[in-house]
Amino acid sequence: MVRRGMHALIALTPLYFALPVELSVEPLRRWMLLMGFFIGVCVFEVFRLWKGVTFLGLRPHEKYQIASFAWAAAGVTLLLWLFPEDIASGALVAMALVDPLAGELRGSKIKDTVTVPVALAAYFALFFVISAFMGDRGLVVYMALAAVGSVVAVPSERFKVRYVDDDFLMLVLPALAMTGLSYLL
Repeated sequence: MVRRGMHALIALTPLYFALPVELSVEPLRRWMLLMGFFIGVCVFEVFRLWKGVTFLGLRPHEKYQIASFAWAAAGVTLLLWLFPEDIASGALVAMALVDPLAGELRGSKIKDTVTVPVALAAYFALFFVISAFMGDRGLVVYMALAAVGSVVAVPSERFKVRYVDDDFLMLVLPALAMTGLSYLL
């Protein structure tokens, strides 16, 4: 439950866009805070791996490999830095809530014929609402982006890749697909 709760906090990261680009402390810029966050996570992760430290919420296999929180920090940083605000915000909130939901559903005795459509619908709805609120594209465009995003995000959570955590993939792959589609629409 600790992992799920921490995961849900990722939904707050779009608040980054509420910060002014130029902060009141000269010459500090918003992107510098973002890089400071990512560098801080990387330094902590290097130290954790070097010392073999584990803590509450860390999965046993992460003791000797890059932990999911570091992968998530990399994905969050990329989305906030490189992607359009509406797509990044929608993808961040949807991933933060759908990834734990999908994990809980997969761990239950409910069949995949139910769990997959529930995860797809949840991602679609969350992305659509957040991105439409944040952006100025048409609703039909956001529906198309949400459809593509959910179809890319849910499988990237379900299928495990050996060296890259799903917390990274579930952020970056849908954002890439939706941004590419947004240029076509």
